[in-house]
Amino acid sequence: MEEKKAIKEFVQKTLGCGCPEEVFKIIECQDNIQCGDLIVRRKINIGNRLLVYIFDLSKNAILTEILPLLLESGKEERDNNRYNRFRLVLSVDNVGSIERTVFDLFNKINTDEKIHLHVIEKKLCKIAL
Repeated sequence: MEEKKAIKEFVQKTLGCGCPEEVFKIIECQDNIQCGDLIVRRKINIGNRLLVYIFDLSKNAILTEILPLLLESGKEERDNNRYNRFRLVLSVDNVGSIERTVFDLFNKINTDEKIHLHVIEKKLCKIAL
């Protein structure tokens, strides 16, 4: 129960989700999910309406390969399950060193207003892991 409370707090406060309270009655998590050649650290389903991927982004990651793959996978899963939104969380050591680059790329390749990107310090993501 504590894990679900922590996830709810992370989704509402850290990610800024405004989902109604009843949505949080269902919180399902899966860890270390294969996504092509990548591993999504945690996949979270909130109320069968919101899909969240938390992905640990390493310093030597090739963003132009990783970001499109994660976005496409999340969008496909969101659409197949008829969820409302998909939020991709990139867990990083130092937000300032990569945030602008990530969002510039995201803005070039994303055309779906129901997909959101978050670049968050690893220590803040631990609450949801």
